[in-house]
Amino acid sequence: MLVIGNFHKILVFILAGLLPILVFSQVGNNWTSISNERLHSPEPGDWMNYRRSYDVTGFSPLDDINRRNVDDLRMVWSYSMRDGSRWLATPIVANGLMYIGEGTGRIIALDAITGELEWSHTRTFPADIALSEANRRFRGVSIYGDTIYWGTSDSYLVALDARTGDQRWEVRTADYRNGEGHAHPPLIANGKVFLGMSGGDFAARGSLKALDAQSGEILWTFYTIPGPDDPGAESWDWDTEYPPAGAATWNTLSYDPELNLVYAPTGQPAPWTTTPEGHGDALYANSVIAIDADSGELRWHYQLVPEDNWDRATYESMLVDLEIDGRMRKALIQHGKIGWAVVLDRATGEFLHAFRTAYDNTITGWTETGRPIYNPDTVPQAEDVDSGKVFQVCPHPHGARNLNAPSYSAETGLYYLGVNNSCMNAIVVKPVRHSRFGLTGTTYTPSLAPGYDYVGEFVAFDPQTGTRQWVWRPESGAPMTASALSTAGGLVFGGTADRQFFALNDENGRLLWQTRLNGDVSGAPVSYEIDGKQYIAITAGGLAAQTGTLGRLVDVDVTQGSGVIWVFALPDRTPSQVPRPERASVQTQSVAEGVFSSAQVNRGEAVFAQHCIQCHTAENFSGQSLQAKWGSFTLGDIYRDISIAMPPVNPGGLAPEDYASIVAYLLSESGYLPGDSDAQLPGDRFQLQRFVIDVPGLVY
Repeated sequence: MLVIGNFHKILVFILAGLLPILVFSQVGNNWTSISNERLHSPEPGDWMNYRRSYDVTGFSPLDDINRRNVDDLRMVWSYSMRDGSRWLATPIVANGLMYIGEGTGRIIALDAITGELEWSHTRTFPADIALSEANRRFRGVSIYGDTIYWGTSDSYLVALDARTGDQRWEVRTADYRNGEGHAHPPLIANGKVFLGMSGGDFAARGSLKALDAQSGEILWTFYTIPGPDDPGAESWDWDTEYPPAGAATWNTLSYDPELNLVYAPTGQPAPWTTTPEGHGDALYANSVIAIDADSGELRWHYQLVPEDNWDRATYESMLVDLEIDGRMRKALIQHGKIGWAVVLDRATGEFLHAFRTAYDNTITGWTETGRPIYNPDTVPQAEDVDSGKVFQVCPHPHGARNLNAPSYSAETGLYYLGVNNSCMNAIVVKPVRHSRFGLTGTTYTPSLAPGYDYVGEFVAFDPQTGTRQWVWRPESGAPMTASALSTAGGLVFGGTADRQFFALNDENGRLLWQTRLNGDVSGAPVSYEIDGKQYIAITAGGLAAQTGTLGRLVDVDVTQGSGVIWVFALPDRTPSQVPRPERASVQTQSVAEGVFSSAQVNRGEAVFAQHCIQCHTAENFSGQSLQAKWGSFTLGDIYRDISIAMPPVNPGGLAPEDYASIVAYLLSESGYLPGDSDAQLPGDRFQLQRFVIDVPGLVY
């Protein structure tokens, strides 16, 4: 017995030692290396880049979750993080694992189906890490091959084994003690890692780097602040006590594989206001720079806000093809903190047009070449420094939008964005470097925009014309904090400072679903598919900038909890059982406008009684049932569903006019009134798509 007992102890010891190897081998056997081609052309269920694809449209081609069934969306797992301040993280998913991290220095991998922790990697930051502007800020990681790439707040690019979390190498990219650091995930294309930096508020010199993805070797560096003898140096005053600084490349990068251009947005100059330095455009602050991915050379630039005074940083450059003035253009949509979006030709940087997105009182128009025309009442002069003069400037520095990114759907042709209407009462002061706020040169307090009793609204724009197609506004008026996610299921997702995560009909903005989370919906929603099942994931509780500053204007309760990852899905069913939405391609008309006749109702009732009553009653398809099944759809959807399934003994066997009559009968049973004797629903599914089902008293 003693021998057997020792044998068992030895066996247990051996198995315990082998267990990590066995687990690793199982992961390894199921692992698919993430290729350049996969990043260039992601599969429908992929979400392996910060905004899924190089064009940063934030669009998912998945449609199992759609307008018809989104009301069934349920939380399937959640995971609490340690971070709860400026944690605006967005996960990526590859090979069944979800990767996310924290500003405190931890990267984790979770089972994307169950939420179980697979591995954790923790980095120890130096004691004076607060010198980095990226300190305690984290927005995501990137993947290529079998490696996770992580830009750290202490200015390193770190490579981790995507299967185990083990560190492979690290490369120092800058000196965090100068304010520099990395909070945003890098962009990876063609074996290169493109990495921006934070630190513009702390008077660091902005730069963009390309590194070899295998070794971490720095291949080139482009400085967004020119040297004294470089082109653009003349746009700065070099004789002040503040050397040219700022223009950080801290935000989302995009990439055009055909043009081989990397598009980097840049932040404001340091100090924020150019007034104490003498007026000047301050290149390449507040700009879009288009950089050759191989050489690091500047191809073109466009300055959205020259001669900035109020922290008007730019954000991601969305790459879409648009018809402008009758001509298809390879376009780029740039939207910074100002209440305007600008459309450029992404090959040349040519200005095409601009459209207003939110309340703004600083820009009154644009020149033909795309230079903003400023309202002189919002432009401070040298004598205003330390004078106590108050400027009402709109938007607030946290912007008409902040990190909450837009989304574009090629299916609707619409550009979706949560915008915030806000202002500030600002005073220009002599810049003084502050350990927490950096080198600003202004003091300010937030205020509501004139004539507004709310802050946030979610808007769909036609980027070709700049017109608003629809607007949805939360009852609370709370700021918009989450990025937008549009999907092929006819949905667009967003989130607010008062914890609401919502889904809207992407064609008309009707609210279809919402749920309240633990805190402000601070990250970007993503959608992924594993084993044929679609998931929606979002991070909340990160205390986005606009939550604390603009939320107080509408009495938002700012929660103090930690950040949480939430993952949602539909109840289990096969994708083939889930109906897809159809899109109307013609002018819509409400069914409440008397679109059928009494005679058509009578015929429908007779046909229903003859062919359908054996299995169904009218109550199965009318009243509340009609609202639940088809409330956000068209009559074409009802026609399609009943013509496919009825009658049971001969599905699709009735005449088209009979199916149309049944639709009229069901509408009548739901309280809709017939029109005159000439009103007739056509027996054609596609013609019926122009009739919209408006349910009185019910918001979609």
